[in-house]
Order: sequence, then structure tokens, then C-alpha cells
Amino acid sequence: MTIQSRPEAAALMGALIADAATLGLHWIYDPERIAKVAGQKPAFTPIDPANFEGVPAYFAHGARSDGDLSQYGETLALAIHHLQEHGGFDATLYQDAFVARFGAGGAYSGYIDRPTRGTLENIANDQRAPSGIDDDQHPALATLPAIVARYRNTASFHQHVKTAVHVTNVNEAADHYALIFADLLVDVLSGTNLSDALKTAATKEPLLQAALDTDETNSTTYGQTTGRACHLHEGMPLAFHILSNTTTYKDAIEANILAGGDNCGRALIIGSLAGAAYGLASIPLEWILASTSAGQNWTDIQKILNQNE
Repeated sequence: MTIQSRPEAAALMGALIADAATLGLHWIYDPERIAKVAGQKPAFTPIDPANFEGVPAYFAHGARSDGDLSQYGETLALAIHHLQEHGGFDATLYQDAFVARFGAGGAYSGYIDRPTRGTLENIANDQRAPSGIDDDQHPALATLPAIVARYRNTASFHQHVKTAVHVTNVNEAADHYALIFADLLVDVLSGTNLSDALKTAATKEPLLQAALDTDETNSTTYGQTTGRACHLHEGMPLAFHILSNTTTYKDAIEANILAGGDNCGRALIIGSLAGAAYGLASIPLEWILASTSAGQNWTDIQKILNQNE
């Protein structure tokens, strides 16, 4: 099997491209504004602070450029690079790389969310085991597509998931949703139909089951029920709803953008699962070309998957 045909490659590229595609409309909580600005092609809407004015929104990405990754995507890209460089996940070395990427004077220039900020403070104070803070938001899942791709067929899989999560998030809800997501992605990577895999995963959490059982098929509307913010109990159910009501990678990512709120946080969940389900060829070529880091990330992804052979 070629690298291009492996579902792990599609999952990782799918997550990263989804994040970059969503950046320009991240954290607008007014779906009407998003629809007005985005029109029929919401992906890679240019970053413009005017789009965030006069509606519930937070403009966080003035230091980023069109086609860049959000802080979520940057975290996943860092995890991918770490795995290919070291052949596996070493928490201490990853923490060092995390500081070098997100710390003062680091390679990343942009918004620093609460778990990232708290993690940097803990590492600076020699608190590394674990270095995360008590937080139940989307950064908990940011590294997991890479961890799943590397360790899904190993006995230590769940331990590696928890170790990766605890770098930034030490929280019962974060652990709960991280394991659900990781097992779900494994199921899809193993060839299970996405719809069936979602149904299995939903049995582990009533909010996820409700997202699959609702008669509402419009995910932007259903976001009023789940909430659109950064907490996993909001983002995961809305991600499940989006994935269960779309049938292509492109449609899933566009539906996520239009649903608003922390759509970049959900993008890694939706993008990895839709990529794994529909394949690398399902990711629009123009989206890949519009992502500024796609070339380097693809090089790292190939190295990880070659190591797994």
C-alpha cells in the first residue's frame, strides 16, 4: 500500500488542511455573519478583522497569514514533526519542543490559548509530570491524530493517548473525550464505515448519542443546542452531528466552518475523521495548495508512516 492510499495519511492531512481552511472565520459566534462573509465558498476566507466587528466574536489571528494553521493545527504539526524526528512520543522531548514552538521567542507567532499558556508556565516552573492544567477544552485533542497514526496497533496505545493529553490538559472530561475520539479514529482507520463508527462511539456519551438521534439535520442550527464554544462537551457533539449529516470531506469541513464558534478546535476532529473515511483524494487540491505548511507537513507524515511499516 502506498503512503498516499493509507488512511492515516488522509487523517493527518485532513486535520491540518481543515484547520487552515477554517482560520479566517475562527471564533465568530454569529452564523449569519459567517454566511454573509463566506458565501458559497467558506474555506480559506481571508483573515479580516472587519468580519468580527459588531457581532459576538473574538479576533485572535491578526498575527497569522492566510493559509496558516491556528494554534490547534500548529500543535498537531509539532506532534507530527516530533514523532518523525524521534520515532515515537517522548513526553520530555516533546515538552522541550513545545516550549521552543510556543514559548517566548519561539517559532510560532500568534494566539496562545489557556492550556498552552498554562503548560508553558508549568514547564518553566519545572512541573512536567504532567505539565498540563485543569482544562476541558479542544487543545486536549490537538496531538491525537498523530498519536493514533503512530500507536493505534500497539498495546500501549491508550497510555500514549493519556500521556499526550496530559502535556496540556489534566482533566477528567478531557480524558473521557480524548479516549472516545482516539478509539473512534482507530475504528475508522481500520475500515469501519464512518456512520457505524460514530454510532459505536456515541454509546459512550449521552451528548454524542443525542447528536446522532436528533431530527435536526442542519448543523448550524444544531449548534444552538450543543453550544459553539471551546469546551469538549460542546465541540464533540457538534462534530458528531456534522459528520453524521455530511457525506464528503469538503461538505464536512464547510459545514463546520458555517457552524461558527470554535470551528478550528472542531476542525481537527472532523478533518481527521473525514479524511480517514473518504481518503486523501477527497481533500480538494486547491485547499492543499492554499495551506502554507502543507509541503513540510506532508514530508513529516510520510516519514512517520514509513517508520510504522
